[in-house]
Amino acid sequence: MPPAAAPGRPGRGTFTARVHEALLSRPTADRSSDQSPLQDPGTPASADWYRQIYESVALPVLMFDAQSHRIVAVNQAAVEQYGYSREEFIGLSVLEVRPPEDHAEVRKVLAAMPHGFWKASAVRHRRKDGSVFRVDVWSRDTIVDGRPVRVSTISDVSERVQLEHELRHAQKMEAVGRLAGGVAHDFNNVLTSIIGYSELLLERLRDDADATADVQDIRRSADRAAALTRQLLAFSRQQVMRIEIVPLHDVVERVRMLLGRVIGEDIELQTQLAPTTWPVRVDPGQVEQVIMNLAVNARDAMPAGGTLLLSTQNVTLREDASADALTIPAGDYAELLVRDTGTGMDAITRARVFEPFFTTKPAPEGTGLGLSMVYGIIRQSNGFITVESAPGRGTTFRILLPRAGRATPLSTAAVRAPAGDGHRTVLVVEDEDAVRRITCRVLERLGYTVVAAADGDEALAIVARGGPVIDLLVTDLLMPRMNGRELAGQLAATFPALRVLFVSGYTDEAIGQHGMLRPGTGFLQKPFSIESLGEAVKRVLHDPNP
Repeated sequence: MPPAAAPGRPGRGTFTARVHEALLSRPTADRSSDQSPLQDPGTPASADWYRQIYESVALPVLMFDAQSHRIVAVNQAAVEQYGYSREEFIGLSVLEVRPPEDHAEVRKVLAAMPHGFWKASAVRHRRKDGSVFRVDVWSRDTIVDGRPVRVSTISDVSERVQLEHELRHAQKMEAVGRLAGGVAHDFNNVLTSIIGYSELLLERLRDDADATADVQDIRRSADRAAALTRQLLAFSRQQVMRIEIVPLHDVVERVRMLLGRVIGEDIELQTQLAPTTWPVRVDPGQVEQVIMNLAVNARDAMPAGGTLLLSTQNVTLREDASADALTIPAGDYAELLVRDTGTGMDAITRARVFEPFFTTKPAPEGTGLGLSMVYGIIRQSNGFITVESAPGRGTTFRILLPRAGRATPLSTAAVRAPAGDGHRTVLVVEDEDAVRRITCRVLERLGYTVVAAADGDEALAIVARGGPVIDLLVTDLLMPRMNGRELAGQLAATFPALRVLFVSGYTDEAIGQHGMLRPGTGFLQKPFSIESLGEAVKRVLHDPNP
């Protein structure tokens, strides 16, 4: 006697009861008469053989009535994948293996499903416990006992879909980062001339209070613009890094004292800092900037007050983990949590939170660069940052930084050069006219003999004509036709004692990764001030280890 019908489902009649036998023991035409019972599909022995094959298929197989769309048979892989027992499966509507929000679309698909073969890619299926996963479905119709049946083979492709999502996300962030870095590079050239000429004007207009105030406003605006370019470079992972190996909790402790003035008295600051947090290889100043930025965002999300928690701990991932379109490799990490009790974010906002220029704040309160800068700094430090948030439930940023060796700060002290370099000759090579002019003027004011060229070819032509002995080459690193490194190499053959200072609107970190600079090579980031240019030149000229 067939088992009783499940509550709320149609009874399992003779058709459903016969499906396994009918499907699995259907005879095959054109068999020779001397086949053994095992080879003859029409014999009971053959039916058992086919049934064993069906049950051993590694992929889930669902068979459902093409008219009622109710499941009539499943294999063991389907039972294991979906969590239903075989008895629970039989008579279950195929809608029940799909999320409720997809049911309307599924009904349309079932109504329009063509006869023969049909395939669906990366559709959402649901297990008995409610968990959702992505599958590819291969489906083919057949006739059993005079009624149409669909046989669907299911392949779990959740990992593939996640990897595709991560790839698209990485490509988008990389494209935006390249755009941001390129904009910052060009803008830094403009700012270099604005800042330089502003400083020269301030010296000339020292006795004119009104004019001085105007020029100071220009300089302050240029400084604000320079700060924006630094944020763009941070997002595009091209920011200058001053690396040290430090315990993460020490960095958090240093910035903790400043947060009280930033977040206000109506927000309670709590810390849970593990004193044994592993050391990490980071730029401490930039990590402090990350914490300050996250704290400011938390403050804005708690207009009526709340709690901000900073915590550190050691985390060991035994296997790779996926989160926020990132794959985090297994390993040891120092973890920093920044958690607030604010308004939270919906899923759409959370997905775009690290994109540059995306902000939920009204203009002109937000630039949309704060969190993108945070993202860039952490990724440039070989770390990972994820976010958990929901409306009304606050936000948690989780930062994982790879464990480094023993905490030993790297030496980053600037070389102090003696004042007055005498009769030194500097060759300035820069393809941007405004930057070349201001650089030459500053160096001439500092007492150097200056020779200028617009590119590498012109510089080599000047040397070939028998010009003065060059003590220092100040050159833009990336130029058309001949880059600064190639120029320095050719000039070194003529001037073996030549010192070199590279200048660029990109950064030493980004350029060094592409093999453009050796470690320790003199480098000056645009935009630069008169003072920073003078210090950089002296530092290179008097470096005992050129």
